Amino acid sequence: MPDQYSFPAEIAAWLPDVPLGRPLFPPLFCFAHAGGSADIYRQWQKALSGSATIYPMELPGRGRRMAEPFCPSVALAARKAAQCVAACVPDSRYFIFGHSLGSIIALETVREIESLGIPTPALLFVSGRYPPHVMQNHKQALFRAPTPSLLDELRRLGGTPEDILQNRDFLDVLLPVVRDDFRLVETHTSAASPPVSCPICVCCGDRDQDSPLPLLEEWAKLTTGGCTIHLFPGEHFYLYDTKNDMPDFLARHIMGAAAQDLTLR
Repeated sequence: MPDQYSFPAEIAAWLPDVPLGRPLFPPLFCFAHAGGSADIYRQWQKALSGSATIYPMELPGRGRRMAEPFCPSVALAARKAAQCVAACVPDSRYFIFGHSLGSIIALETVREIESLGIPTPALLFVSGRYPPHVMQNHKQALFRAPTPSLLDELRRLGGTPEDILQNRDFLDVLLPVVRDDFRLVETHTSAASPPVSCPICVCCGDRDQDSPLPLLEEWAKLTTGGCTIHLFPGEHFYLYDTKNDMPDFLARHIMGAAAQDLTLR
């Protein structure tokens, strides 16, 4: 695996926190929710240090790429992300995680990976979102909504402190990113594609009103590798509740997948 300084500049921009040299543990590529950036996954690295190495993806227009134009579509974001994965893991085990919007980009990235003919992740974690083929019937137009409606939606979802939602200077930075992330979701059309071959692990808060169990079960239609569903106490941003210990959950499943892989050899 190349180190951070041997990557082409474009790939280094998408993966701003790639560790130097070959990591001791398998990469876990992470995609953020709407309004989030690569930095939200930094706090997980210490907890996962014995099982995986966090590789957070940074989309254009977000986080450390704030000055860049937004990505025009989920499809293009997935294509670029797949190229990054291919550059990092030509012959090693790895995992992918995405929350909410990130779960849609994560799935489409795996589809792109399969089209490139490189190995798929040992496990795809999708969190806080029903799959894109269901999304066609549940689309809104929040990215065009007036600011008060957009703020109401952020309050409903939780995860954004009220003092931030009342801070005009911060909103001037946050709302354009949130609008564009909603645009990515709401304008995404899932092409008819064969199921992916890797197993899918679905995670969600048990009180997430937007992702009831019947919709989560639709993920099983998108893989031939098996699908499991895990519900945690909480709402849309259950994964930030320390009581749920999401890093520990991921570590156990990553280590379990690694053990199974060794058994099959």
